[in-house]
Amino acid sequence: MILRHWMDCPIYTYGRLREWRIFTRRQGDTPNAETGEVCFEINTYGRAAVIPGVTTEPATYPNEVYCVGTAGGQGLLHLGSKKIPLRAGTTFFMPPSQRHRFENTGEVELEFIFCRKDPGPSDLKHFDCHHWSEDRPRDQWGQSMQGHWNHVPRGPGAGLLIADIPPRKFSHPHNHPPTIDEIWYVNKGSGWHWMRQEYHVHSPGYALWLEPSELHSLMNPHDENLEFIYCASANEWSRHEAARKPEKLPAAPGALSAALEEKFGAIAAAYRHTGLSIFGVDRHLEEVEQIIKALNK
Repeated sequence: MILRHWMDCPIYTYGRLREWRIFTRRQGDTPNAETGEVCFEINTYGRAAVIPGVTTEPATYPNEVYCVGTAGGQGLLHLGSKKIPLRAGTTFFMPPSQRHRFENTGEVELEFIFCRKDPGPSDLKHFDCHHWSEDRPRDQWGQSMQGHWNHVPRGPGAGLLIADIPPRKFSHPHNHPPTIDEIWYVNKGSGWHWMRQEYHVHSPGYALWLEPSELHSLMNPHDENLEFIYCASANEWSRHEAARKPEKLPAAPGALSAALEEKFGAIAAAYRHTGLSIFGVDRHLEEVEQIIKALNK
């Protein structure tokens, strides 16, 4: 768990756009909490802002996709002759080489949370834009898509997702497959981000990057809604899953019981790694382990 506030991060200017780089791609195999070089796939994650009355210079990112969530203010996104309204809660996705400009038409900063990364198989190939007030997408059974318990997506996302935790609720503790970048930015309200046996206060302006394997949950112990902007990148995992073939189980009884022992051992180790103790689970784990040992005698 690495937590950084945008004010503590380096600032870069591009014409009239200002960027605070919170997290960047890691250099080597381990994350660097001091510099923010932590990500597996995301090249740059941060906050950007345009002051009132200003239109930025035209910009493109030839080799990167650009995912943006509008955190505050109002303005326009210029795409050629098109002018797309922006307000708090608007998210949009740009494919590589999309020429664009931002215009702040309001009286306060037009504020964004953004990420740029290399294109991957799970990314769109076209421009996409949504506001959280739109209807949520439906799954193949026609049900509205939900998050983890009280981690409630407010509507469709476009690269980033606006979601919330209601007052005095917390989301389903969970973890992720390897090499997934998952970043939470609290926009309004305040909460606790719990990981295994500790928690950290997560308040507005702070972005939190999580180790994929670690069990975590965002909690809202207060009486006000907690709004956050969620960012995830899983291109390498998507490639891995697409290439993975179903594993064939061995036909010989001895080899089959050995394979069962290996797979069950991995499940038991993952559960025990969480530090949880659930009576029924603990008891049945021991019983199944004894049965597998008896099969291998």
